Amino acid sequence: MSQSTMGGNNKALQQGLIILGLILFGGYLLFERGLMSVLLEGDKSRLSWLILAIWIAMSGRWLHLLRRIEDAERTIAEDDMARWLNHGWFAADSVLKIGLLGTIIGFILMLAPIGELTSFDAASLQSALAAMSAGMAVALYTTLAGLIANIILRFQFQMLADAMQKRLTGEAGDA
Repeated sequence: MSQSTMGGNNKALQQGLIILGLILFGGYLLFERGLMSVLLEGDKSRLSWLILAIWIAMSGRWLHLLRRIEDAERTIAEDDMARWLNHGWFAADSVLKIGLLGTIIGFILMLAPIGELTSFDAASLQSALAAMSAGMAVALYTTLAGLIANIILRFQFQMLADAMQKRLTGEAGDA
């Protein structure tokens, strides 16, 4: 393998670490401002925690794969690379769908208090509205978490796909 191919893949790992650092810094800022706790505490379904866990696991996998791609000594089959990418695309689609599932759960939680109303006095309506806002929070927070995790995972795995493509074309050029 040529020196330029190795440098390009090492560059991909370095870029990946920089991007992950920026993402983590953004997460730190959200945490520091209290926005992360608002998101995670406002989601009574806890699906945002699941989305966060999937993102953390797949980001670790992403970094591991970037390291494997840069290893010039290791021969990697194209089928293996495709399978690794498919895991990333599946995770990105899954977090989006989990977020949409949270939207449905939130709407169900939002509409449940309406069915329990027995009278339309001010106190009953006020408690129903409070319960409805908790359901709407679940709907919106899980959707937000799913969309953000989806966008970030897709970006990460597109970067991995580009590094894999460079490796494959670099190996084909050296043969």
